Amino acid sequence: MRIKRLSGLVFLWLLMSLYASCTYGKSQNSETELIIAFSGEETGYLEPCGCEQARIGGIAKRHSLFLSIQGENQTLFPVSLGDLTNHRKRQDEIKMETLLHALGDMRYTLHNLGEKDLEMGPEVLSYIFYSSPVRLLSSNVVLPDTPGIKIHPYVTGEVKVGDRTIRIGFLGILSPKLPGGTSSRVKIMPPSEAITPIIKELRDADLLILLSHAEFEESKRLAETFPEFQLVISGHNSDHPEVTNVGDTIVAAPGNKGKNIGLFRYRISDGKGSLDMVELDDRYADSSQMQDLLDNYQQRLRDEDLLGKVDKFPYEEGSAYAGNVICGACHQEILLHWETTPHAPAYETLIRVKHDYDPECVACHVTGLLNESGFTSLEETPGLKGVGCEGCHGPGSRHVDEAQKGLKTAAYGKLKPMDCETCHDIEHSSQFQYENYWLRIVHPKEKPKG
Repeated sequence: MRIKRLSGLVFLWLLMSLYASCTYGKSQNSETELIIAFSGEETGYLEPCGCEQARIGGIAKRHSLFLSIQGENQTLFPVSLGDLTNHRKRQDEIKMETLLHALGDMRYTLHNLGEKDLEMGPEVLSYIFYSSPVRLLSSNVVLPDTPGIKIHPYVTGEVKVGDRTIRIGFLGILSPKLPGGTSSRVKIMPPSEAITPIIKELRDADLLILLSHAEFEESKRLAETFPEFQLVISGHNSDHPEVTNVGDTIVAAPGNKGKNIGLFRYRISDGKGSLDMVELDDRYADSSQMQDLLDNYQQRLRDEDLLGKVDKFPYEEGSAYAGNVICGACHQEILLHWETTPHAPAYETLIRVKHDYDPECVACHVTGLLNESGFTSLEETPGLKGVGCEGCHGPGSRHVDEAQKGLKTAAYGKLKPMDCETCHDIEHSSQFQYENYWLRIVHPKEKPKG
């Protein structure tokens, strides 16, 4: 059965290359259920942070979900709501390529343009989407002529059941209010103006779906304006899933980063639909196919030495990182205690999972990666691996100079609970509670000198 599915997929991709809309066909004698699977703003979220206890989301769990719901009487149409990445750095381009590869492997039909996608520029989009089976959708965005890139104003799909064919129409919009629409190279039409003629063209469709890269309230207003849509999927700035009804239209936001997957189940028998939101938690194992992609992503970061190309910024004038050995010369008892805390082996935890060349991970597992005198590599700055004294208290060179000269040292390194949240934020440490975590690393009080 698996071989048949894969062969069918190859055939479908060939059909897609010949037509302006993608058409899926599947013959079955029993009742068929269409499942429109949708994920929200990806923003480069390939996998959950390894430090997080409740590991939610990631392409490896998503793939396992999709494999689990494809049955004899089910046809899956996964669609993406925009913003594959969140920034414009080289690491984000690699993330975008990796995500798009994953979407293609998971049979995604289309990707609706978001403002962050547009900020990558037409040339980058052209390079990344050139050979992808995933189609770029936008009913109201017009890009300048760029070889190798095509934006579809709508995409259709068909499912054949016996002698009956069910036709689906997908439209997608980007809100003109979002920053990505300010570029002079991009034309963004008012959504209503763009949608109206397309709906007339697709008036024979059995199911119309709008992918709305807009705030939830704006998506609701579009559902009011166009009751022809049975489903409006909202995909911008929704931290958590949200579902409501506007007349007979379901308006749903899956939340961001693909942590929740929406499943709209459309019954062929009565033309009705129902919606489920699935959280990608530990019920879903990591797909080995997607894990191979993630391993390749980490290898690309290493091959391009992105860790060595991190943008570094100066600290305040006269301050630099001294390293734990220098700190320990005066604070020996504290240094010995630090070596027993979870901060000391922080870098080694990345080596074990082969993320030690990932700048986004390394930043919170070493001392001063983003500063000019901070960590650069294990070979060049071994004394700054791990979250050392200065990882919390800041560069200590000025403090050391004053102490060596016998001067009365200025206040140095005073901490506030919010300082910990630089790394222990909601994304990487959702269970963080200052009082409990502080007890794990608080160092002993020193005896007065002399």
